[in-house]
Amino acid sequence: MNWMNENGLAADVAKWGDKLPPEKLISPPVSIAVADAYASIKNWSRLKRWIRSGSWGDAEYLRLAYQAIATRRLQQSAEDEFRALWFSAEQATNDRPERELDLARLASKCNLEAESERLWSRVANNPPTRREALDALGRLYRTNNNLEKLYDVLQRLHESSPNEAPITANLARLGLNLEQNIERSHQLAKEAYDRAPDEVNCAVTYAFSLYRLRRITEGFQIIQKLPSDQLHDPHAAVYVALLLFDANQIDAAKDYIAAADDAKIYVEEKKLLDEVRAKLASASATPTPPVSPSPAESSPIPASTSTPSPLEPR
Repeated sequence: MNWMNENGLAADVAKWGDKLPPEKLISPPVSIAVADAYASIKNWSRLKRWIRSGSWGDAEYLRLAYQAIATRRLQQSAEDEFRALWFSAEQATNDRPERELDLARLASKCNLEAESERLWSRVANNPPTRREALDALGRLYRTNNNLEKLYDVLQRLHESSPNEAPITANLARLGLNLEQNIERSHQLAKEAYDRAPDEVNCAVTYAFSLYRLRRITEGFQIIQKLPSDQLHDPHAAVYVALLLFDANQIDAAKDYIAAADDAKIYVEEKKLLDEVRAKLASASATPTPPVSPSPAESSPIPASTSTPSPLEPR
């Protein structure tokens, strides 16, 4: 049943729950799997009936949590009842890390943002589950555009895995965008690139660092080494467009602006995209182009139509 819930077959689990003898369903782990199925298919009324009575023994904290979720989904005005039930669920974990982890996962699955943040913050204090907790907090803060808290999470991830180049690059890039720890952010960008020069996330971050240092020629040379299709990822394209414009590759910059247009890019990337658009509009109104990065003009990066996976913080 757990496997079915995790592989898109929750509706089938719910059907089994309607057919199996009650004595086989009232106790964990089967009762938990059926409750999870009802939550997955958003059958809140059936879920509430399923868990409104009885006891799940050591898993009572989960029964209370599911009851709280069903209550909130069925009655938006029942916030006090939800809070009381969820508080009871947290109390029933008895501060046991594995139970807090279960509740944190359930809160994330059911989009309970405040409860997710609180629980994952506690789970992050336990070394064996710290990485999962920090990743979950990172996703939460990225979704909510809470960049200050996201930056703090990336710092903790970097402290836990200092040699993991993508994490280092994510921390460096966000630091440069937020103008926090600027000198260290430049250092981290270089470290990430030195470890993984062919990884587009690391290379684009270092090129952005060079751009901010006004070392346009060097940044332009970095992106020239990368496959064009990877650079057309909307997240990467924003940074590439900035460099190309300042490298006097106006037509190529327009191509990368188009790659980022109407895409789901991050809020700090949207700000950069607006910046390069403003530069482009100003250049169109003024005949004087930006200074070329070198006396010998480099050929523009070719256009591409493919778009790989977004550069998610890890």
